[in-house]
Amino acid sequence: MSFAGLIGALLFLAIGIAELAFVNRSVYPTLRWRYEKAKITQTHGLAPSTIMALVKVQSLILLPLAGLMLGNGMAATSG
Repeated sequence: MSFAGLIGALLFLAIGIAELAFVNRSVYPTLRWRYEKAKITQTHGLAPSTIMALVKVQSLILLPLAGLMLGNGMAATSG
C-alpha cells in the first residue's frame, strides 16, 4: 500500500460521502414519496431502503477501494 493509494482512497471517499449526502437530500425523498404512493395501488417495486443500502455500499466501500487501486496503479506507473 503506497502513499498515493491512500490519497486516492481518501479522495474517492470524499467523493462518495458527497454523493451520499446528495442522494439523501435530493433523491431519497422522491423515491420514498413515489414508493408510498405506489403502495396504494400495489404497484410498488424495490423499497427505497434497499436502494439506499446499495448506494451506501457503493459510496463508502466500493469508491474508496477503487481510489486505492487507482492510486496504487498510478504510483506504479510513475516510478
